[in-house]
Amino acid sequence: MALPQLEVKGNGAVKDLHGLRTSEAHGGAGPVLPWMRIPLTTESGKGVPIQKVLGLDVRLASELQNALGFQELFPVQAAVWQHSAGGLSSAHDLCVAAPTGSGKTLAYALPLVNALTEQLPGRAGLLRALVVLPTRDLAAQVYDVFRPLCDAVELRLALVAARTSEAAEAAELTGKPAATGARGAGGGLTSTAAGTGACRGADVVVATPGRLMAHLSGTPGFSLEHLRFLVVDEIDRLLRQRYQDWLPRVLAQIEPTADRHHHYFLQQQQRRVWPSGSAPGDPACDHFAVRWPAGNPSGVLFFAQPRVVKVVVSATLTRDPAKLQRLALHNPRFVATTAASGDAAAAGGGGGGGISGRYSLPRSLSEYRLLCSAARKPLVLMALLREWAGQSTIVFTSSLDMTHKLFLMLRAVPDMPDAVVEYSSVVPVRERTAGLARFRSGAAKVLVASDAMTRGMDVDCVQNVINYDAPIYAKTYVHRAGRTARAGKSGRVITLLRDEDMRHFKSMLRKADNNYLREYKLQPERVEAQRPALAGALQQLEELLVAERALDTQQQQQQQQQQQQQQQREKRQKTADKEQPTNAANKA
Repeated sequence: MALPQLEVKGNGAVKDLHGLRTSEAHGGAGPVLPWMRIPLTTESGKGVPIQKVLGLDVRLASELQNALGFQELFPVQAAVWQHSAGGLSSAHDLCVAAPTGSGKTLAYALPLVNALTEQLPGRAGLLRALVVLPTRDLAAQVYDVFRPLCDAVELRLALVAARTSEAAEAAELTGKPAATGARGAGGGLTSTAAGTGACRGADVVVATPGRLMAHLSGTPGFSLEHLRFLVVDEIDRLLRQRYQDWLPRVLAQIEPTADRHHHYFLQQQQRRVWPSGSAPGDPACDHFAVRWPAGNPSGVLFFAQPRVVKVVVSATLTRDPAKLQRLALHNPRFVATTAASGDAAAAGGGGGGGISGRYSLPRSLSEYRLLCSAARKPLVLMALLREWAGQSTIVFTSSLDMTHKLFLMLRAVPDMPDAVVEYSSVVPVRERTAGLARFRSGAAKVLVASDAMTRGMDVDCVQNVINYDAPIYAKTYVHRAGRTARAGKSGRVITLLRDEDMRHFKSMLRKADNNYLREYKLQPERVEAQRPALAGALQQLEELLVAERALDTQQQQQQQQQQQQQQQREKRQKTADKEQPTNAANKA
């Protein structure tokens, strides 16, 4: 497979036969696992044409080119394809760190589906690939990436993310009851659509941890016994929160043991044909999980079915050895995408020019800072939005309260050129989904968001990101900025900074291998011209907040009254229950 050729840069860098390099350079302080010190990096912007991707199923190639409009694989997709041998190799687990918008989801989805097209006898409809994500929105987004690929090769796909009832999800997972040919609750292919006419469970499942645990515990016929791939997306967040201890419970079920897997025995002396003439024990050829049973004096090797391959993914991959070792990775490889040398300056100082692979930004991203006082922030924001009228812009704040206030303020501006929507965890799910749909369709051009929006939400054609409140952490900056400049498109991010923010902000950017942001030039008269409109908007904002507080108070009083009434009913019922046996005894 032809992959992008890279120049060898820096000391200790080695270029391999496929154009990828390993480098001993790594940013950040603290302990780092040895395999993370030599990331396999490939420069962004150098794709691989679909027709040159060796081993790709012709149905998938056709779907990518004709239906989805892909003409080439992005660099991270090409790198993962190579190091997984198109999904056919179980020699390595993969850790993938690449900028948001670089195509990470398709990077693991394509080789995974490609590998499952080689149907083993009796394996159709058995769960062989599991993708775990922290939130329902992210799970639904990844499901949408898998769906056309699975449809193209007649694999059944299920979404397990509390978007439907557990019973409906269970039917998708197990294929019971039999489907009629329409799409089921999870959106995957039904058994009849797969052409078998019999009940079939899901081949691929995209899940959130909570619902996954619920089905593993309570859905008969659903297990990880035949699993071949485990993908953990947004690994930092999933490791940071317990999510019902999902990880140790899943790992316990997929750990290969001789008594659970079908196995056969080979005498140690018996010759085995290994790929490329290699010998057993060569990690590059370890396509089978091999375990020596305790106290085994006979020299018998246990060859189980192919082990479960793990793929962990994040734009800000953790380097904490203790966290990574919880994953029990097998002979891992660290794949990182980095901007080409010199592109950072050309793109406005951003681009994650380092090769550490921990914090990486697209080279097509232009990064700016704009110094202003807290009192002038609303004026500056309004001036920017007027200057960018008609362009899609996400405005990030540091709190739910500020998100709501800023949304109300912008909506109150009488001559605001573009419609505004709010996206935060306090907005009801249905309203939040509708607002995001308006933003995606272009009906609304400005979206005010809390940091709940930063991770993984895929919105095409976002041209601008404004950090109304400067982020505290480097990974927050990376995830916010990653909402724009996706899939090779250009974009810009502007951070509004107070004087007291500057020192910490510069220190934070150094952690992201980013030492230079250009100053954004905004004409002072444009800023001052916003004062009359802002004064009216702030007056309306105060009135709206007073009305909301009054409504909240009224709702709280109603809830208290309902609770009191419920308690009184329960008390009367208990009294009646106690009196009933006494009355019955008196009648007797």
